[in-house]
Amino acid sequence: MKKYLLFLGCLAAISAHAQQDKKQKLTTQKEEKAVVTGFLKNAPNDSIITLYEPYSGEVDTAFIKNQRFTLNMPMPKGGSMYILKVGRNPDPKTGGMILYLESGKMHIEGNGTTLKNVKLSGDKWAKEWMEVADFLDESKGSGKILAETKAKYFKAMEIGDEDAADEYNRVGDSLMKIQNRKIRSFIQSHPNSGVTGYLATCYIKNRKERDSIVAGMGEHAKSSRIMKRFLFPGKYDPRPMTLSVDTASAPSGKKGVITIGKAAPDFSVPDADGKMLSLADFKGKYLFIDFWASWCGPCKPQIPFLKAANEKFKDKNFVMLAVSLDSKKEAWTKAIEKHELTWLNASHLKGWAEPVAVAYGISAIPSNVLIGPDGTVLAMGLYGDMIEKQLEALIK
Repeated sequence: MKKYLLFLGCLAAISAHAQQDKKQKLTTQKEEKAVVTGFLKNAPNDSIITLYEPYSGEVDTAFIKNQRFTLNMPMPKGGSMYILKVGRNPDPKTGGMILYLESGKMHIEGNGTTLKNVKLSGDKWAKEWMEVADFLDESKGSGKILAETKAKYFKAMEIGDEDAADEYNRVGDSLMKIQNRKIRSFIQSHPNSGVTGYLATCYIKNRKERDSIVAGMGEHAKSSRIMKRFLFPGKYDPRPMTLSVDTASAPSGKKGVITIGKAAPDFSVPDADGKMLSLADFKGKYLFIDFWASWCGPCKPQIPFLKAANEKFKDKNFVMLAVSLDSKKEAWTKAIEKHELTWLNASHLKGWAEPVAVAYGISAIPSNVLIGPDGTVLAMGLYGDMIEKQLEALIK
């Protein structure tokens, strides 16, 4: 999974409505700005470049003139995470980059409009982000090898070559350990950096380790938006997050969109025995829809967390429904049996054209959506121990 999608998944996970204290609006300090300048060699004149903050929906755009641009973004105290892309709302696969910004200056130099292999300079926080972005970059070095290994793993799993998949998994685990050591080294040496909050919440999956890191952070690091929303779930509420997809495989080219706080799209899908299930069947219950597939490598580490959540909440007006993006029934049913998935399982066996996935705008797996008893979307993109943590806050 590309780190862009990981970032969106991270945002969704910590943006789930915990419905605890009175929600507060996210605000910026109008007098404080991040000034992002850039030189993109060979970038077409008058191309639009967009800087977007997913938490609040704040956005700034500029035209690229003579291969140069300047963006001015009002800054919240402690900074935040942003997505920089050429175009108004381009597909994530066409390029783009994640940035950590604070009040001050950052300069970007690169070639073309994909924003790959760029060089960053500027204030202290810009240099800190460059250090991290360098070892997370999937277009060069060990990051590139890791991305290529993941792609080979997914392909092997898709065609059922388990021996090859095991080997790619072994290589990938080794590379991930190297990356994780770099992440932990940065966190340890930068306890008061806003970048540390991003790494801790998006890359450290063990709750005890993450809580220990957070406890050791300085006040500046804890003041960033990503940390406020992690520490006080439900209190700092963003513009509703949306997920969308528009792919060639989607029936009639239809686009699905879901929004937290809005009604969930209706659906109809056959379970493993052929019985049709619809959203109406779960009226009055909390419904957790998990999107997965038998060939999906990253889906497997999620299973223990799903089992723990299902066991804890199954008697609390809670139902778990796994919708598979498989296309072969035998592979699907074998995976259900092998992993002992005791909750409801359903699929049209149409792969990425699965109607439920299309209706819910699923463009990557694993993905999930939590729907409340009244049919509204409460949360999406809950991963690891965040599943149980957020369910505890949501289900009374």
